[in-house]
Amino acid sequence: MNVDRILIVGHRGAEALAPENTWAAFRAGYEAGADLLELDVQLSRDGEAVVYHDFTLFRLGDPRWVRDLTWEELSRLDVGRRFGPHFAGERIPRLAEVLRWARGRVALWVDLKHGFQDPDDDRLEMTALDLIAKADMAEQVIISSWDQVALARIHARRPDIPLAVNLRQRVADPVGAVRHTNARWIVVYWPHVDRPTVARLQGAGFATCLVNLFTGDYREARRLGVDAVSASDPGAARTTLYG
Repeated sequence: MNVDRILIVGHRGAEALAPENTWAAFRAGYEAGADLLELDVQLSRDGEAVVYHDFTLFRLGDPRWVRDLTWEELSRLDVGRRFGPHFAGERIPRLAEVLRWARGRVALWVDLKHGFQDPDDDRLEMTALDLIAKADMAEQVIISSWDQVALARIHARRPDIPLAVNLRQRVADPVGAVRHTNARWIVVYWPHVDRPTVARLQGAGFATCLVNLFTGDYREARRLGVDAVSASDPGAARTTLYG
């Protein structure tokens, strides 16, 4: 599945421009011209789908786990001040709110943060699917996860929603490693990927998204021939790729 040009995915919105996974980051990524905005989703203690990457609040100086806090508790946290004083007061969004904002505006890459729950626990993916349906956003999302069992459950319920799975390391048979995932997109990691691997995946019908380019060397995406690049600064990626 090839695209006409390299798509630009705003990583956690636009994490180089604003605090990751916040409204400021999503607005910055959208205004910078990202084709999709990537965001991380997990559940609060009371079952709210919240947009936050880490399983703990350690980066905020708080040792607690996200899953142990209610939405009310999480909603009071300031997740912007550590990025810069002018971002003080930025809060953790809920997936439902971001979906409503994005509808008709920009596509979303929803990365489900499956952690240490029971393998049979499907609450995270089912909650996300319900919210996507309520927001009428099925045609504007890609859902990703490292958990292939969870991806199979999503595909069984909504085979129309494109899925993405991670391929973190070099493997002898990259197509075999992802053949049974039901994924359309494969996330490949720089520098653990080469042009032959990308070509084999594309030849088998998969699209590839390159991540881990935190140096901003987006030209590497063109050399590898990937279909999309995850960019911490979507504007810089666009300038580098297209002038």
